[in-house]
Amino acid sequence: MNTNLIKLLFKARQGWFIAICILILLNIGLYLYYSVYLEPRLAALQRSWSEKRLQAAAGYALDNAAVYRQGTADLAAFRTRIPEKREFVAFIGELFETATNNSLRLGAISYKPEVIKGEKLLAYSIGFNVVGKYAAIKSFIADVEKFREIAVLDNISVNGKGDEESVEMRAQMTAYFRGEGQ
Repeated sequence: MNTNLIKLLFKARQGWFIAICILILLNIGLYLYYSVYLEPRLAALQRSWSEKRLQAAAGYALDNAAVYRQGTADLAAFRTRIPEKREFVAFIGELFETATNNSLRLGAISYKPEVIKGEKLLAYSIGFNVVGKYAAIKSFIADVEKFREIAVLDNISVNGKGDEESVEMRAQMTAYFRGEGQ
């Protein structure tokens, strides 16, 4: 009687049984693909990656001459980013332009060059005041950080009065330039 009941169910729901059989076969096929092909391949790739990583670490630590050559090349590339002394005026112009773009008033600028002897560089110590809204001053600082030249904000002091929106920032920065002909 059980076999007759199964035969009746199969005839009544023939499409569902075929769909279930297809899903079972698909599941078996994907499991075989994963276990026979993907899992061993993944394990081999992980082993290969680990070996290459160990070789790179060992090779990097052992080859000091290559490390020195790479460091020298990196320093040379870095030095090309340092602008020449004659570009100082353009730097100051960019500082004024950045202040104007942020709706700030830039006061007088004072600067003092100092020679860094061992490096053949000039370090310009630059002091200036800007006046404007606090949000504009924050934007100005962010824009100064994006300058192409190597400039460091050494000191910032902000003064504001509680009843006014306007604040004054006194900034001290150092900008680095190459000496003439270097």
